[in-house]
Amino acid sequence: MNKKLLIGMICVLALGGFSWFKAQSVADPSWAQATMGTECHITLAGSVPKRDLAALRKKIDTALADVNHCMSTWQADTEISKFNAFQSLEPFPISPAFAEVMQSALAFSAATDGAFDPTVKPLVDHWGFGPAADEESLAEIMEAVGWQKVRLENNTLIKDHPELELDLSAIAKGYGVDCVAEVIRASGHPDFIVEIGGEIVAGGTNPSAKLWRIGIESPEPGRAFGEEIFQTVEISNKAMATSGDYRNFRVRSDGTRYSHIIDPHTGKPAMSDVAAVTVIAARCMDADAVATSLCVMGSEKGFQWLENHPEFQALFILHSNDGNTFTSKATAGFPVSEKQNRIGK
Repeated sequence: MNKKLLIGMICVLALGGFSWFKAQSVADPSWAQATMGTECHITLAGSVPKRDLAALRKKIDTALADVNHCMSTWQADTEISKFNAFQSLEPFPISPAFAEVMQSALAFSAATDGAFDPTVKPLVDHWGFGPAADEESLAEIMEAVGWQKVRLENNTLIKDHPELELDLSAIAKGYGVDCVAEVIRASGHPDFIVEIGGEIVAGGTNPSAKLWRIGIESPEPGRAFGEEIFQTVEISNKAMATSGDYRNFRVRSDGTRYSHIIDPHTGKPAMSDVAAVTVIAARCMDADAVATSLCVMGSEKGFQWLENHPEFQALFILHSNDGNTFTSKATAGFPVSEKQNRIGK
């Protein structure tokens, strides 16, 4: 056979094989799927075989369904709903996943002096943010509220008050993001980003081989998601969570607003100078819990707390005195531009 013809045939076969392989893969796949009353957004950096991608998506679906079945208070057949309906002081068996989240929830309750409290569900309902209205007086409700009134012992939960109920929405989404991130890493994809309702884990680098750039929204009520960005950050192999008073809120008859973030000490919606706070941590579950806690504490106590917990970095967006603008302050290790106000050296 002619040597040139042979080389040509080899090139044609090689190009054909490359084209076939490319057709069987997806470059930088990205998708969204409904979960936890919101959406989960996922992007992978790099080329992923279609077969592997289909298998990965099934694993992610399973992981999200498991989290939802554990911790959704909006479904009667979930673990948390069954526990809430269990009006007994006897031990209530729970799954290892539920126990893991409760262990963290109670640890943060202790660490934040109760600013984080998983027993606020009756208060969430009372103020109109839960699946059912609670018509009891605030004083009656508070009798069953308090993180020290529930104990975790050997994968069981024990109530000290029969009407105690749990709401883990301030930590469950972060846990869900962590679970999805772990599934992706275990499947051999180190470069990815996962987001559920504003809670994020970013692994490795983006499709351009750079750090993942994430926008922090300006906390103005009525703005569409992503409509106005207050600050951008770049992270890799970190988790990020944001809490604030600007998305989920109600309006009183006199026109004043109150948010879904409940102060467990008063039983009322938190009233602090914090419009929003973004926390960066190793795990999204932790960042989620700390962000809620800092909103309850307010900026002064929040900064004091962060000084004793350097494993967390935070950006506070604060209400100005005029009520129409915002200021911001960040911990020294938070990855913001130099124009932002910082604490620390």
